Amino acid sequence: MFSTKVIGLITFFLVLSFLAMLAQGSVSGVIVQLNGTEGCVSEDGTGGECADGKALIGANSVATPDESSGRNVYVASPGSNAIAVFERANNVGVLKQLLGTKGCISEDGTGGECADGKALSGVNFVAATHDGRNVYAASPDSNAVAVFERARGISGALAQLPGIKACISEDGTGGECADGRALSGASSVAISRDGKHVYVASSGSSAVAVFARSRSNGAIMQLSGTDGCISEDGSGGECADGKALVGASSVAVSQDGRNVYVASPGSNAIAVFARDSETGVLTQLLGAAGCVSEDGSGGECANGKALLGVNFVDVPRDGNNLYVASPDSNAIAVFARNRGTGVLTQLLGTKGCISEDGTGGECADGKALSGVNFIVSSTRDGGHIYTASPSISAVAVFDRNRKTGVLSQFAGIDGCVSEDGTGGECTDGRALSGASSIVTSPHGHNVYIVSESSNSITVFERTD
Repeated sequence: MFSTKVIGLITFFLVLSFLAMLAQGSVSGVIVQLNGTEGCVSEDGTGGECADGKALIGANSVATPDESSGRNVYVASPGSNAIAVFERANNVGVLKQLLGTKGCISEDGTGGECADGKALSGVNFVAATHDGRNVYAASPDSNAVAVFERARGISGALAQLPGIKACISEDGTGGECADGRALSGASSVAISRDGKHVYVASSGSSAVAVFARSRSNGAIMQLSGTDGCISEDGSGGECADGKALVGASSVAVSQDGRNVYVASPGSNAIAVFARDSETGVLTQLLGAAGCVSEDGSGGECANGKALLGVNFVDVPRDGNNLYVASPDSNAIAVFARNRGTGVLTQLLGTKGCISEDGTGGECADGKALSGVNFIVSSTRDGGHIYTASPSISAVAVFDRNRKTGVLSQFAGIDGCVSEDGTGGECTDGRALSGASSIVTSPHGHNVYIVSESSNSITVFERTD
């Protein structure tokens, strides 16, 4: 048997180990910004606080390929009409912008600083394929989606496809792009995990457009006839007729490929579609199962809450839930997803939403959620949820119960990071003014946040 002294020593070292884990954030999943200029890259270096970058004006969207290496990070910057390209150090996640014109692609080449591209005016969303071969960008001012091949070597540099394969736009852009439809105000891109199809949400068209993708070079072709899009009013017969699609702003494909979900702020709703995995064709679910809205939309949709101005939707990798960011509700809405049918059911009581003020007892009470307009789950495990609120320059951090889908915001200052610490409620960060989009690295070690007012991308360490 062990002596009392030995048992005491063992207990002492176990306690020390546990405290060390807590300090490193390995228990709670806390995110910590890297020190010095390793913690951010901005358009002008932010007075020496950040590394100096380019093509980051109005940085609004960020993506990284979902592959084992996770070598690169891409940023869409509408103010620069450009996509910025970074190499990522796997050990700590520090970002280094590629040299010369490989470091960015812009609408006009930015005086020789960037490679010259097209269909990038106001580019505000970027997405990378799971296999790492391609990057797609949505440009609302160009009414287009742009298509890039990604170098599979060390650099991860982007090259736009040649000729009209480089883009698809609402009017063909004078012959520069292929001619498409339901692309006015193209605002979001999602790629099916099998790599066969690309979906684009378009706010001006109040629609979702459907494309087949070539896995050899990433070129996309819109499906013919009404199979190629679904819109709020059918777009004069060009698209299939749908509902709950007014101002469609975000689109997500479930990891199993069975369903597509669209967030529509003009409808205060989420539209629900079944996806044919072979053809890519979308079919809106029948009756009230086809959408969930703030007021049920006169019986057309299921009745939900915390859905005012719904802006962004995310489905974690396990497919058990769907999460929604609703800026006008200052809230996150939480749904269970039926993996067989795709039907959404909002969780009961206060488990169904978290808002800035609890919404009169309808939702759980949270913080750093005023104007929340972006939400994402951790890539590797789905164990955490991150939200961005540009109006208060903050990111909120939640633990996710992967069995029930219930969210719990971390206690104290671990529950959020903001530009000014939000009066002591959050951890104090930097280069987070107008925080607008978030991505987690494939291994889960890092979180990257882009901020439109800081013209920056920030780098955080994350430990499960």
